[in-house]
Amino acid sequence: MKKQFLMGVMTSVLISSIYAQDIPTRFGKLTINDENMLLYKNKLFNPEIQGNNSLSHLGTYALGTKDIVLIQDNGGAGCPALFYFITLSASKIKASQSFGTCSDLIKVKATDKNVLVTMTGFQGPFESEKAQEKAAKEKHLYSFDGEKIKHSQIKGK
Repeated sequence: MKKQFLMGVMTSVLISSIYAQDIPTRFGKLTINDENMLLYKNKLFNPEIQGNNSLSHLGTYALGTKDIVLIQDNGGAGCPALFYFITLSASKIKASQSFGTCSDLIKVKATDKNVLVTMTGFQGPFESEKAQEKAAKEKHLYSFDGEKIKHSQIKGK
């Protein structure tokens, strides 16, 4: 019985370490734990960021004296993805509001002044096929300078 208990504990620890993901930055470690929670220096992030189905680390970008971490909240068929920018500096850590169109089809580009995320529009499976096709042709740009997110829709040619 004692042996089975120890095997269970060891398996649990192993599984937790498999699913946890560490994200190093210049200002401390972010972690996505096995419960899809974002942690900073092994403490729950405030405000709490928890993934719908999971969280994914998409990239870390240096903007001057700040590190910007892009996190994807993976959802379901109705809204496959939303995103967060986590800004870390020597004096603070802050998360943006969630952003995005619900599309998980994105492109990311970093410059020395901002992080740019481009994605298509999105209409879920309960919307008409026409609405879904129209949304898929839209292009949205989210530009983050370490403080504010600016959203614009890119007009087609």
